[in-house]
Amino acid sequence: MELAANVILIMLIGTGAALFFVGSLIVVVTAFGHKQYAYGVLSLLFFPLSIAYCVQYREKGAYASKFLISGVLLVAVSYGFAQLFYTF
Repeated sequence: MELAANVILIMLIGTGAALFFVGSLIVVVTAFGHKQYAYGVLSLLFFPLSIAYCVQYREKGAYASKFLISGVLLVAVSYGFAQLFYTF
């Protein structure tokens, strides 16, 4: 049973990280498309900056923010369950 729970948690955290990564890449493409090169380059180098772009430009980053927010929440909730049920 413990092995199954570990596999499920790893899959959930991996899926959340993948969603965040895809959302960050969408932010990079969106920023370059709107000629905001500084945000594009900085978001490519430092992925958490993508959240700042989505907050500052809500209309332009609305599609990417769906991926970013769902990815962060999935990782946070999965990590919370891992901390709740397991001692590392």
